[in-house]
Amino acid sequence: MNDITMEDTSARPINGPLNSLNKQFHDQLLTVTGSTRQRLDNGSIPVVVRLDSRIVLAKGRSRSVFTINDTYYHQLKALAHIPLFLFLSALNGNTSEREKNQVMTALSDIRTDENFTAADLSPIQDAVQTLVNSSEWPLMEYVAVRKFNRTLQPAFQSLIALAAKDEAEQTLKALHDIDNKLDDPYLSQQCFYVVCAGHQPRYKLLGKQMFERWIFEKTKSHEEVERRVLYGESLESVDAARELVVTRLVNELIGEAFLNSPLSMNQDVLGQAGELAVEAVFRE
Repeated sequence: MNDITMEDTSARPINGPLNSLNKQFHDQLLTVTGSTRQRLDNGSIPVVVRLDSRIVLAKGRSRSVFTINDTYYHQLKALAHIPLFLFLSALNGNTSEREKNQVMTALSDIRTDENFTAADLSPIQDAVQTLVNSSEWPLMEYVAVRKFNRTLQPAFQSLIALAAKDEAEQTLKALHDIDNKLDDPYLSQQCFYVVCAGHQPRYKLLGKQMFERWIFEKTKSHEEVERRVLYGESLESVDAARELVVTRLVNELIGEAFLNSPLSMNQDVLGQAGELAVEAVFRE
């Protein structure tokens, strides 16, 4: 059985006098979209893309890549996984002295890593030590692990705070490097910033917040922030991010001309009218 997918309704109505005019409208829209895309292709509108562990500057055909989530960030994630590993091992009946020794050896070795201080590692070490020293650990179930929440939560929060600080610092450094690479105040003012997010709602929100703060510090304009920072769930490539910018620019042109605001097309018009419509149909 073939899956049912989203249908392209741009050619509708199929028949009647409006069909031809609607087709011509979409043809003209394609022309404007093509000329707008050309502005990105010739480098006059740079696009900065937050993509997986990297930020990419796309200027014309050139691409400059900056790593944001490097070894230290992924070490923090792995540390956070240690108590979860112990819990799942116990839950699956795979616990043994080997797992315990493996964890304690890893925690001992990581203390020699120059990226970490004793204060960084102390919360997770204390949490894991409490976990493995418990007589309940080899037989642990969900109810039992809740007893360790008070120990585990501070450890997780500490690692999350370190990861967030690292990402914010690395992002700011990349943004300064990008500004230097553009080497032109006009290009910097034309630059758009896109967050390619995953399937989770508001994923990579920290990256979006950094872009918004960066633009606001430079422009002191909330409208510029809203205009130039784009968030695209399920975007997976730089080209897809650039197409989102093209769509935004075309929508700005139409919105300014017909709705008196360049941002008006960046809204769900039916959704805004929806509350009154929903109320009306349920009263009928």
